[in-house]
Amino acid sequence: MLTYIDRMRIDKNKIKQFTSDKFSMSDYLSVKEYFKKEECNESMMEFMKSDWDETNSSDRNMHHILKFLHKKMGIEELSFYQKSYRLFSKIAAVLILPAFLTIAILTYYAISRNNVEETWVEIFSPSGSRTNFQLPDGSTGWLNSGSSIKYLSQFKDERRVEISGEVWFDVVHKKNKVFKVSTPNFDVKVLGTQFNVTSYPFDETAQVILDEGKVELTGKDNQKIVTLAPDQRIVFNKDSQNFVKTECDASSYCSWKDGLLIFKNVPFSEIAQRVGRKYNAEIIVHDNSLNSEIFRATFEDETLDQICKLLSGVVPIEYKIHKRVMQPDGSFSKNKVEIWTKQNIN
Repeated sequence: MLTYIDRMRIDKNKIKQFTSDKFSMSDYLSVKEYFKKEECNESMMEFMKSDWDETNSSDRNMHHILKFLHKKMGIEELSFYQKSYRLFSKIAAVLILPAFLTIAILTYYAISRNNVEETWVEIFSPSGSRTNFQLPDGSTGWLNSGSSIKYLSQFKDERRVEISGEVWFDVVHKKNKVFKVSTPNFDVKVLGTQFNVTSYPFDETAQVILDEGKVELTGKDNQKIVTLAPDQRIVFNKDSQNFVKTECDASSYCSWKDGLLIFKNVPFSEIAQRVGRKYNAEIIVHDNSLNSEIFRATFEDETLDQICKLLSGVVPIEYKIHKRVMQPDGSFSKNKVEIWTKQNIN
């Protein structure tokens, strides 16, 4: 007999969400567990009976459900569903079972046939935006503009993620269980800490900045490269394959996650890059000598035009912001800003 506590573990809302088009990965994993545990059978059958009272099953509905399962569970053997549909539609006609029972049985077999396959999750942050995420172990973080993170839906022996772009991590500490961030050029290993990784495919450099704790960089051959302490930064040059470690103010480099851009004694080229990333803009500086000039500035809610005006108030520059142009596919081009020093304007 199922106890009261066992019954409470079956969340009927998650089951209803699973039969809709709006279920989450958490809903999927929960329902999967229900069908794997034999002790849940009695409670599941009670739910099916009550669900039948609210359901007007038909062959058309059954066909729709089967198509839904085919799409969501990722099963390619269409013949499996066709045979199952014919079999269970006959059972439903004789025993008047609810449509949900068909979902339950088909889901169970689909999961059983694919339990050896791992489920990957990938999250993208659109250009010009920031995206918050949470990982299976409770670790959290932020994706910067045009960035992505990929990971297994359930961490097992290893906590590992793959990234592209810029990502800030707040990793939950787990003794003797390393958290690894994989990039095309190097890996970052930690037990639990806060740090920032930047690895955009088309940038000339990639970097890691440590906010709190300790991180270890390793090469793709798993050989240790360097260990970082708080307020240290390591930059990898993709052309020379060299790593350079320096001291820095980590909070200013990680401020983007809070919607701020804080620059403390950085070259203009870095300001242009980070502003362009936040506002999804291509910033072209026509005077290379300007790129090496050092600046301090903080931007929060300013528009791209306001930032350019503020910069022109402290530096002898002129700028032009081009209107976005509609592309053949209906999308719009990135913002484009051209900057000149006044003495170089023709």
